[in-house]
Amino acid sequence: MVPLRTKLLAGLAVIVLYGFWIIQLALSLPASELQFSQQGDQLLAAGPDAAPRPVEAMLIGGTALPARAVLVIEEPDVLPAYSDINQVFAEHTQLLQALEAGTLWVRYQDGSEQQLHPVARGLMQLPAMFWLQLLCGLAGMVICMLVWVPGERNLATRSFALSGLGYLLASSTAAVYSTRELFIDGDLFRVLSGFNHCGAMLFSAAVSAFLWSYPRRAPSVWIPLALYAGFVSCMTLDQLQLTASPVEGFHLWVIGVFMIGLSGAVWQWRQTRNSAADRSAFRWVLLSIIAGTVFFSAGMILPAILQVAVPHAQGPLLATFLLMYAGMALGVTRYRLFELERWWFSIWSWLLGGLAVLLTDLALASLLTLSGPTVLAASVALVGWVYFPVRQFIWGRLTVRRQRGLDTWLSQALPVMLQAQRSDQADSAVEQALLAVFQPLRVERLGRKAQRPQVVDNGDALQVPGPSGEGDYVLLHAEQGRRLFTRQDVQLARLVLSLDNLVLHSLTARVEGATEERNRIRQDIHDDLGAKLLQLLHTASGDSRQLVREAIRDLRELLHNMDGHEVRLDVAASRWQEETANRCQARGVILHWQQILGEQSLSAGQFSHLTRVLREAVSNALRHATPTELRVQLSQQGGVTLQLRVENDGVALAETATSGRGLQIMQARARQLGGELQHGCVQQRWWLALQVPIGPPDTPAAD
Repeated sequence: MVPLRTKLLAGLAVIVLYGFWIIQLALSLPASELQFSQQGDQLLAAGPDAAPRPVEAMLIGGTALPARAVLVIEEPDVLPAYSDINQVFAEHTQLLQALEAGTLWVRYQDGSEQQLHPVARGLMQLPAMFWLQLLCGLAGMVICMLVWVPGERNLATRSFALSGLGYLLASSTAAVYSTRELFIDGDLFRVLSGFNHCGAMLFSAAVSAFLWSYPRRAPSVWIPLALYAGFVSCMTLDQLQLTASPVEGFHLWVIGVFMIGLSGAVWQWRQTRNSAADRSAFRWVLLSIIAGTVFFSAGMILPAILQVAVPHAQGPLLATFLLMYAGMALGVTRYRLFELERWWFSIWSWLLGGLAVLLTDLALASLLTLSGPTVLAASVALVGWVYFPVRQFIWGRLTVRRQRGLDTWLSQALPVMLQAQRSDQADSAVEQALLAVFQPLRVERLGRKAQRPQVVDNGDALQVPGPSGEGDYVLLHAEQGRRLFTRQDVQLARLVLSLDNLVLHSLTARVEGATEERNRIRQDIHDDLGAKLLQLLHTASGDSRQLVREAIRDLRELLHNMDGHEVRLDVAASRWQEETANRCQARGVILHWQQILGEQSLSAGQFSHLTRVLREAVSNALRHATPTELRVQLSQQGGVTLQLRVENDGVALAETATSGRGLQIMQARARQLGGELQHGCVQQRWWLALQVPIGPPDTPAAD
């Protein structure tokens, strides 16, 4: 049971230690006073302050060894035969032994001779190509490690991780022997070249297996296994030199296995034709792989196979493989490759931050070794007053886990719970609280139901029952992967669930209390005001009696609206028609009522506003004109818009006012309904039109 961050630290430590070992191996190779280079088939040697001179032979104890240009070749496997490669290894052994014994001389073509002495190399003497190849290989391996450790254990992630291992082996070993000063033990050269071949072939087989496994699994597990079997077969032929040439024993195998992988890419392309997400992700993967491999294949492998051109420098070509891994890293955030999330880059930031602290330590340690009292004093002051406080702060932020108490996580969990409950998102309240309390890297939802919270996957995950019965929450990697889940987290998860129940019950009680208070007020109004209005109705006469009836009707509508019940549109229209007909009949006005309505319902608020708009429109017609007829039209447009039109005659020219208190109130009600109110006067006929959005059939109306 190891936390994710501990696993990442261990993996990073192994990679860094391997990098230091490669640096130490490169520093162990001796140099001499001369710099050797190649010009065509000629070996050249140059002193510190002298121009390059052609070398005729290397003298070993009086025996002349021809000065061949292949002695400084970067990659020996470009030679046409294994026998040529073995000869190069043997000659390097002779040269190194003679250099260490002090019996090595150089004879120039002008007949002059010069004795060579071994010179130790320092970090500053390692060429840029060494650092380029080594750092690219280490970076590629780190990317693969960050995919493999937190990712799912499947063939795709394993193959991707193996490709990084192969790339690291190929680039790091090549960094040692391709940047030598000339002198290297032949047996060491042979071993490093063998590991270089192993890494290159492993990279080809792993990338090919990956193409057959991502994003869809291969149609048969034997296809990836056959690719890895090809890797084993190639290594057997190559290391035992069972063929005459490295072309048949190595290069053709590398390119052949990779071509099989590209056939897997064609298969994946067909399999993802009906999935836009998988197709986009695979397109990105394929472009990244092609961008990272095409330069090495065209500049190194193909010339070695065809023997038609001198291969290009190996260092820059190996560095281009990093393009593939950089593309994969970008694909993690763009397409969620390997089911990783954007938190993957937060892990990168954490690792790089720690690496920056270590590098700064090394830089300041190097500064302290400089001579001079002024430099020493300045360095000590800088370290003590500035660097150590900043370093401890940064390192503490990277490594120290903050212990959160009950008050801390309550302040984080309770607000998000209340916000989710109030916004009718009760299902997400627990999830938001769990995210705030445990800060997992990822949360998944399972279909099965657990009885209680429990730690699973050896502490990597915490399974929490969902409150809605739709499945459990699975929290992966607590506190951004810094620790494992424990029994204490189980207790905290139970507290979160209890807090959710408490919040839900409190909000439910609040709603129930508001409903009870509304019912009490409604009952008081009905009993007190209703009784008094009925008493007035019995004692009133004439116009007063009509006013009391209207007050009773308004009170009835008010109480109905307080119930909050919906009203069917046809029922509402029937009430409106009855009321309007009674008012028109009392004034001797002919009513023409037309309606074409669907089966929608109006909320209590919509019904109240529409009733008052129609009532005010009829009142204006009867009060401000002398109409003989009144037309009311109710219709629907597209089933989602209610149209109300009121029209009357008997309007005098001087009475066509376009503004007034009644019109302003109707405009305000129209805006509250989300509709639009228009009015006008044409040929002494006043008209008013209202358009209000309503829901389609069987859709609950909005208040």
